[in-house]
Amino acid sequence: MNPQTVSLISTFLNASLGVLKVVFGIFSNSIALIADGIHSSLDVISSFVTFLGLRTAKKPVDEKHPYGYFKAESLAGFFVTILLAITGIWIIIEAIKRFLGENPAVFSLRAIFVIIICIILQEIMTRIKFLYGRKFQSIALIADAKHSRADVLSSIGVLIGLFLIKYFNLADAIVALGIGSYILFETVLIGREVTDSLLDVANKKIEERIRKICVSHKIEIADLKTRKIGAYNFAELKIKLPLKLKVEEVGKITKNLEEKLLKNIPELKYVVISIEPYDMKRSVVVGTLGRKICEEEGFEKIGPEKIGERIIIPIKENKINDKFGSREYLLLDIKDQKVQRKEILKNPYFEKDAPKGTRFAKAVRADKVFTVQIGPNAEQNLKSIGIEIRLIKPNQNLEELINSLVSQVD
Repeated sequence: MNPQTVSLISTFLNASLGVLKVVFGIFSNSIALIADGIHSSLDVISSFVTFLGLRTAKKPVDEKHPYGYFKAESLAGFFVTILLAITGIWIIIEAIKRFLGENPAVFSLRAIFVIIICIILQEIMTRIKFLYGRKFQSIALIADAKHSRADVLSSIGVLIGLFLIKYFNLADAIVALGIGSYILFETVLIGREVTDSLLDVANKKIEERIRKICVSHKIEIADLKTRKIGAYNFAELKIKLPLKLKVEEVGKITKNLEEKLLKNIPELKYVVISIEPYDMKRSVVVGTLGRKICEEEGFEKIGPEKIGERIIIPIKENKINDKFGSREYLLLDIKDQKVQRKEILKNPYFEKDAPKGTRFAKAVRADKVFTVQIGPNAEQNLKSIGIEIRLIKPNQNLEELINSLVSQVD
């Protein structure tokens, strides 16, 4: 059984009970019983509105409604809340009239028998609504269930009043006044929940669960927003990822995260994930010849302080490595046509399938890279941050290359 079926059953039941209450309320001249009958009749409208809201909310997204029709359920809940408020106010007004001496009630065993049957059937229906409303996270069905619970309590009050009428005629009016006040109180509580849904209020519990999942997968959240639309929740995440990742890697991370969130948080309907790169602020200094020298901040730095112009050369077993990505690099600092620093540095980022030569060049603040060959992605990345690339011949003697570099430095 789904929420729509529950709403339809409730509609027919409330219609039958409402007619019974009104008829026997008129016979016994009980304002409380008549009011309760009208209350049940209004339940017919609210249950039908709930059914329409649930049905509309399940319509698929279209060009005009890219976020779906989920708010239709919230609108249905809002309409039910208005009906609830009208009922409460009407009952209070009629109770006040009875206090003023209008149309005293009469004791009736038939009316008592009818209200007992109504109470039993209403309570069964209320429990069913709560069960399926919570199971399917349906705001409208839960609101309707609270409406039905208010109807049950009001019927109990009416039953007590019908017993007391024989000894105290104003008991009927007192019970009706209490019923009306309780219904208005329930209206305020339900109204808050429905209004929050219509205003896209944030769901802090969902946000906390999202943060825990991201922490467990070592993903840093830059920004997180959630909003509740009907029975569902939407989330917008902005996560931080290193710039060095390839497009395919970023896509894989975001897809896996989205699947984890939707799988572990059933109330979550949609997740939008955007990427914010780690802070990579760049200051630019213009040299005497107009050449831009870029110095990155916010990126990890390794190696000694730079003296003059820094050159790196990939090496392997003290010879020039044919590949740019290498475990070791010869680092040269040249100033005033002299080698100020010459040392071999290990690449701490090196991996067999991903040598990460570009990352090493950034981290040591290289100005130039001398290499036999370099991949197009690495070349583009280095050029984008101002690192010059010079290709050299394979099998070239390392010392001879160093001597020639001194005279080449600008």
